Amino acid sequence: MSSATGEALRSHVAGNSEGNVTAAGSRPGQSTASPAKDDQLATETTPAADPALLDAATHSRVTRTVFLALLVDILSFTIILPLFPRLLEYYRQNESADPNSLFSVTLRQIHAFKYAIGGTGSNLDVVLFGGALGSLFSFLQFIVSPWIGRLSDRLGRKRVLMLCMAGNLASCFLWIVARPFWVFVLSRVVGGLSEGNVQLSVSIITDITTAETRSKGLALVGLAFALGFTVGPAMGAYFASHDLAAYNPTLESLGLNPYSASALFAFALILAEIWYLHRSLPETLPTRRKSAMPAANPAPKPAALSRLALIHASYLFLFSGLEFTLPFLTHDQYQFSHAQQGALLGLIGFVAAGVQGGYTRRAARRVGERAVVMRGLIACACGFALLGCVV
Repeated sequence: MSSATGEALRSHVAGNSEGNVTAAGSRPGQSTASPAKDDQLATETTPAADPALLDAATHSRVTRTVFLALLVDILSFTIILPLFPRLLEYYRQNESADPNSLFSVTLRQIHAFKYAIGGTGSNLDVVLFGGALGSLFSFLQFIVSPWIGRLSDRLGRKRVLMLCMAGNLASCFLWIVARPFWVFVLSRVVGGLSEGNVQLSVSIITDITTAETRSKGLALVGLAFALGFTVGPAMGAYFASHDLAAYNPTLESLGLNPYSASALFAFALILAEIWYLHRSLPETLPTRRKSAMPAANPAPKPAALSRLALIHASYLFLFSGLEFTLPFLTHDQYQFSHAQQGALLGLIGFVAAGVQGGYTRRAARRVGERAVVMRGLIACACGFALLGCVV
């Protein structure tokens, strides 16, 4: 999630905005450091005090590391997307008979909400159930994102990123053993509270780029999303066809479910990402922030930034959930299989990769960022209008 793009971007941008505001100066109450201490702190971080002074090799290395790590992260994140409808069907078959199970208790609340809005049909239960899980994931991101931004300003980007990765790893492990529904919900809660990877990737790119090169650097974040959506759902659908417990029934005693193979693969991807980031990513938090004089008052947030945040929040409120709810739509209307769900999301990712890699980066320099944003919003509106005509 959990809208894939919504889950991943909704709170990342808000947290990044928070982090960049505090990054503009030192924190109130920070004691004045001595010159010797300043020199020591400067040697403990990458030379990112001024992005314009970064040598080309360092800039390229950090950008490549962030892009590849984020790509792996999005791959692991999108594996679950085409599986949600069948996962909930699995838990309904196994736990709906127990009136005291978390699934049954939640389902009764879903039924009450469905009747309140005039909904009918058993398939709507799965759709609303999935929406509730997605909203839970996103709400937790909304709560924790500003704290992740502040912590990264205080402790450093890499350290907080590694903490988020540990949370993602724990979330995947819980999914592996999520035979009972409450364990699956717990895995989503842990994942929502620790999903700060994109937010911190944007902060790292911002640390090492100038105003002239920032659009090009941030376009790589969108490209990683697009490529992840191209491959991740298809990989999730493929591994979902392999039930580990069916190969070895004794594994059921460990809590494995029919979709544990997909969870295990996501776990392996996250583990590889942790190793890669620990080995290759330097700290990019500007050294001037660790040795600056304390400010009497924090710098006020520019009015233009506040308006931009409001516009972006409004856009995400309307757009978020598309990649998450689309599998439920195709499951309900067209009975799509795992493979069909993965192929559809992969097609969306393929088109998005072409737009991010081939159009956005070039158009931003040619016509300006504002014009590109307006074109993107118009294209989204047209897409939703066409989707409404088809459905």
